[in-house]
Amino acid sequence: MFKEKPPLRMQRSLSALALLAVSTLSISAPLDDARALLARGDAAGATVLLEKSLDQHLLDVDYNYLMGIALLDAGKPGDAIFAFERVLAIEPGNALARAELARAMIALTEYDAARVELEQVRRGAIPASVAARVEAILAELDRAIAAKSLSSGAAVFSGYIEGEFGYDSNINTAPNSNSVVIPLFGLPASLTGFARSQESWLVGLNGGFSVQKRISDGVDVYAGVDIRARYHPDQNDYTPVALAVGGGVRLTRGMDQFSLGASQFTYYIGQFRNDDQQSVYGQWQRQLDRLNVVGAFAQYVRASHPIAPLLNTNLYLLGGTWTRSLETSGDPRVTLTAWVADDRERGPIPTAGRNFLGTKVALDYKLQEKLRLFGSVAVQASRYGGRSVFFGVPRKDDRYDMNVGVSYRTDKFWTYSAQLTHTKNQSNIAINDFSRDLLVVTARREF
Repeated sequence: MFKEKPPLRMQRSLSALALLAVSTLSISAPLDDARALLARGDAAGATVLLEKSLDQHLLDVDYNYLMGIALLDAGKPGDAIFAFERVLAIEPGNALARAELARAMIALTEYDAARVELEQVRRGAIPASVAARVEAILAELDRAIAAKSLSSGAAVFSGYIEGEFGYDSNINTAPNSNSVVIPLFGLPASLTGFARSQESWLVGLNGGFSVQKRISDGVDVYAGVDIRARYHPDQNDYTPVALAVGGGVRLTRGMDQFSLGASQFTYYIGQFRNDDQQSVYGQWQRQLDRLNVVGAFAQYVRASHPIAPLLNTNLYLLGGTWTRSLETSGDPRVTLTAWVADDRERGPIPTAGRNFLGTKVALDYKLQEKLRLFGSVAVQASRYGGRSVFFGVPRKDDRYDMNVGVSYRTDKFWTYSAQLTHTKNQSNIAINDFSRDLLVVTARREF
């Protein structure tokens, strides 16, 4: 679909052949200083520093590799290609240099040539860290091809279907105790049925579909639908189904991306419509450098509960994110998210409203080429309005969520994963105090 340009390949071959006749002085290169500049996101500064003594280090593998990285990050992929090919002329088996060469080709829209280089690396015996890097660049290639389709004005369709199996210790997030003491009556009250936690095995089926289309330079519109359903064999009356429909517009300008959208979310338990939410949201994201991404988001949600309308609320939420990629084996990525919200009651009951704030730290780590480890820890503190009629105090909840999982991607379509989530909600109102353990194994097919 995208053909290699013969003149550029001829230039590369001549450059590699000429390199074999070059002799050079052995002078130590300022690699440490250049690496420090790259770590600070100053690719242009690293390029200037390395170019000062490039002629003296044309046969230095580390020097040319770092030069290629600096040039590529500085927005000079054509020059970066020559640097990486100098490395390959000396060390034809340097898998990391060949992978980064492919990344430079992607920047020049030489997609077919980039895929050839990446597939050549994948066929060899390479360390896990290099394999992970190759998979990341292949994903970058797929995104670039999709972006190319968008820029041509064609609509891009995607979707998934996912099956899941697992165990849930508390499917209804209810108290784990058999009874609670209600201060108003001064007597313990027994909890039966769905008033207390119910455990069950689960099977689920999820699916989604989305479409996006570029309507002008850097402006895309998108829409999608997602449905998720679970069946609990041990609790036939508790069958949750969630349906979400939404869409919006995305604006990309340089390193900044802005999104504005709206969605409709409906949640059923059996035949009953339990939740109905309409939301509007906005998001900003900026790629500070190749290692850091920051963002901010805002959301308004009109939440209705058809079976309990006195609990209806309007939610106003603000938050921010920071993602940091670490230059070490496994390509670890750490994301910090924080948020604050005002959930205002729409009815006459002040205990339906609350203020809350929270934070979450998530880690993503590649164990090997197709195997990924992920996990997160989140904390949220909620303070409700008014006083509980039965317990005589304002409700206070502190919620803790811990998640750990592993995923294995066999190819670009199939991913298998397993994850364990523990939730603990500590509340001064006994009927809202609960814990939950959820283990889910999934098989996902993307298309």
